[in-house]
Amino acid sequence: MSKSRFAALASSLILATGLMISSSPTPALAHGMHHRMMKRMIMHGGPIPFYLMNQDRLGLSPDQVKSLLDLKTSFEKKAIMERASIHVLKIDIMSLMRERKIDTAKADRDLDRIAEKKKSLMKAFVDVVAQAHTILTPKQFAESKKLWRQMILVHHEMGHGPIRH
Repeated sequence: MSKSRFAALASSLILATGLMISSSPTPALAHGMHHRMMKRMIMHGGPIPFYLMNQDRLGLSPDQVKSLLDLKTSFEKKAIMERASIHVLKIDIMSLMRERKIDTAKADRDLDRIAEKKKSLMKAFVDVVAQAHTILTPKQFAESKKLWRQMILVHHEMGHGPIRH
């Protein structure tokens, strides 16, 4: 093997090793990733998937399960449509910004529409969670809170350590 090939191979190995080491998340980064994951889990269905996952432990009736599934499906459809609409508005704004003379009035209107759609989606999410809570009996709701706390504790004990803010 020639010296230049050996040098190229050695530098490639060093670079690859460096990339692998640098791509490992630090504890602070992992903690941040954990919170983003939890936020995503909550925003993509809130407590409904949790209730359905624990339907036997909560003693949900078939009617309760159907009501929760209908509620979840309805919200998912609305969320998909709103997010798609927001995405299209963002594309429109980016198109405006490619021009030398930007139509700031149009961009402002689109930004306002995006904010309104996000606000509408967040309000709909709160309504869905409120409706989901009323589907459960008070006893089932209390039990779900206990199960949720247990899940969070187990999750944090599995390597994430105590929460420090």
